[in-house]
Amino acid sequence: MISSFRINGVMLLCLLQMIVVPSMGQIKWPAGQLLPSFPEPAKTQDLIYLREATSRWEAEGSSLGHGTGRLEGDGWLCQTSIDEPNRHMVYGPYDTSVPAGPNVAEFRLKVDNNTANNDSIVDLDVRNATTGQTLAKRTLTRRQFPVASDYTNFTLPFTMPAANQSLELRVFWRGTSYTKVDWVGLQQNQTSAEMYLFASLKGIVNKKQPRIFSYEGDAFAEGPYTWLESLGVSWSEPADKWDLITKYRNEVSGLIVYDPAQIHTVNLATLLAKDKKALIASPDLVSRLTASPYNLPVLLDLRGQFSSKLQVYQTIYTKYWPKLDHRLLIGLNPDAHKSALREYATALGAAVIWLDPKVAGESELLNSFLASMPAGSNVMGWWPEEQPGVERASSYGIATIASDYATNLTMHSGMPRKINTKPIPPKPVLQNKIYVAFILSDGDNLQYVEHLMRKLWNNPDRGSVPMGWTLSPAMLDAMPGALNYYWQTATANDNLISGPSGYGYAYPNSFPDQNSLNQFVAKTEEYNRRAGFRVVTVWNTITGGINENVGQSFAEKAPSLLGLTGQNTGGGLTIYKQSLPGMALSCNYCTNEQAMKDHIASASAGWDGNSPRFVIIQAQPWTDVKPSNFKNVATSLNTDYVVVRPDHIFQLIREANGLPINPGSKSTVARTDVASESKALVGRGEIGLYPNPASSELTITGIAENAEVTVYDLTGKVMVSTTRIAPNQPVLNVKNLKPGTYLLKAEGKESKVFKFVKE
Repeated sequence: MISSFRINGVMLLCLLQMIVVPSMGQIKWPAGQLLPSFPEPAKTQDLIYLREATSRWEAEGSSLGHGTGRLEGDGWLCQTSIDEPNRHMVYGPYDTSVPAGPNVAEFRLKVDNNTANNDSIVDLDVRNATTGQTLAKRTLTRRQFPVASDYTNFTLPFTMPAANQSLELRVFWRGTSYTKVDWVGLQQNQTSAEMYLFASLKGIVNKKQPRIFSYEGDAFAEGPYTWLESLGVSWSEPADKWDLITKYRNEVSGLIVYDPAQIHTVNLATLLAKDKKALIASPDLVSRLTASPYNLPVLLDLRGQFSSKLQVYQTIYTKYWPKLDHRLLIGLNPDAHKSALREYATALGAAVIWLDPKVAGESELLNSFLASMPAGSNVMGWWPEEQPGVERASSYGIATIASDYATNLTMHSGMPRKINTKPIPPKPVLQNKIYVAFILSDGDNLQYVEHLMRKLWNNPDRGSVPMGWTLSPAMLDAMPGALNYYWQTATANDNLISGPSGYGYAYPNSFPDQNSLNQFVAKTEEYNRRAGFRVVTVWNTITGGINENVGQSFAEKAPSLLGLTGQNTGGGLTIYKQSLPGMALSCNYCTNEQAMKDHIASASAGWDGNSPRFVIIQAQPWTDVKPSNFKNVATSLNTDYVVVRPDHIFQLIREANGLPINPGSKSTVARTDVASESKALVGRGEIGLYPNPASSELTITGIAENAEVTVYDLTGKVMVSTTRIAPNQPVLNVKNLKPGTYLLKAEGKESKVFKFVKE
């Protein structure tokens, strides 16, 4: 009878695996979701550190010598017909701390013309000054510089034969072109190769279940344990991160070897790694990885297969792109983005490119990628330059979700998606005051949200002054746990709002047609409602305003919004479709306290205390602007000023202009039409304005005696100076006013305010 309960060995093994092995999921990307969701992370993460050990010497600094050329601004310059050719323009620094073994030298240079010919410009070399041996050499020709008048980094791998040898990096100028050197540097001890390697290991492992968490922080970062603690995740730290290759060896099939001579093959390897279950390997690491205990075979060797950067990306487009999900394109510079977002790109098997819209050939290929992407698609990572890249994507109706140095999106994307938002606190009472709102910019950038903002969130003065924190609505998919953390720890003075220009960074003015714009705005509304954001900062370049059709689209398709900010400093207030306020910032990217004070003073000039005025200051965080600085500026203001949250300032603007203060809610009271408002604002209706709207003249009826009238725009700025109006000639000339909505203040025995529209 006992034998009837016997379980065979295979069945027992399966049951044991069900008990002891953590559940593995798969990446999910439903239709209508901006970005994919990853499986739930393991309760305990393997924490590793990925940092690149780099030394750098400025070309104009005392560590380097010069045989020709001269100091100019930020570098060392040589010019044809001025400086002596065929000499070393830079040499040094004779550093003896370089470890033995593989290393990579870096040279940062620029030329002023990259198309005139393909002459040799400079010779780069790495020299062992102790022995006199040249360790590596490379000649740069004019056309190897991808863009003129902009610095480019060139790398030169070499092997230092022994420790304590003197390193010399040299740039030999041939005299054929304007050439400027910014700096020379050294990536030490295989650290660059390890960054690629372990980023790909994270991607391969975490696509099944996020189990590896890396800290890659610099001075702007939050600390190695901060997010793990904030999200309630445990961790262990392996003694050597290489032990993780052994730990997860059964999930890795082999290696893809990239070509250091054509570094853009790293991006091709990133695309291919997911399906091949392969790690991205430098040739310098192959012997170690193929030997015990790893025993990883080389599955694909990309060395010598590509003669140019463009050939790499053309291959991606023609051979691999047709089979990939076109909802996402990732931009990563293989010379700079060695890890960070590369783990996410590896896990997804997404197309990874680095194409410059300003470079012929690259521009056309980039257009081919963008043109084949459906509505609602996104570019993640970043661009060679901000404005040309964002502008190009926007022209195809595609937003950019800045994220190139986001380090753990595979883990963040697997956190629970429920966001517990908080209601808006009651707004202040509207008075004749100058209302000031502070906004900290750059929250569209997921790396900022992950790193510097999390650091600033711990500032001791957070919560002591009302301010707006910009965030990305795409966090609902990419970082839901982090978004929920910010909500749950926010004080009543912390207002979470949408960064530019909605669910992703885009220039809405540049969208190709109204339909794609409306789709972008509607999706932004959907994500903002779930994220709890009621204000959107709209960018159309760093200084551009909001086109009328763009404002109207937000008014129609985003009914829950309280307001928009525009980057056109001092551009005033516009009300779109008589329902949505758009307010130009008084400072669009302030860098310090004094700049904020100066812009507040400028925006307050001419205020007479008889009506409210509204000032919005946006500061950027990369120059150490933090809550303490906003507090200091707020403390410096006198009692004429009231500092409020951004959502409150738009509620006050709405109240001052007869708009619902809580649009989209069931309790909203319908606003009166413009023609009747001039009497409604008076209260008794015995005084009126007509015609309203007016084109050239405005008649004021019901005046019993002489009155003084002044016209203001909606920010409180005087547009028509005080004018005396008599009952027998109650006409005011408004011909020179620009079309828009204005306030007219009439003063006699009583003081009354009316609203009118100039056509």
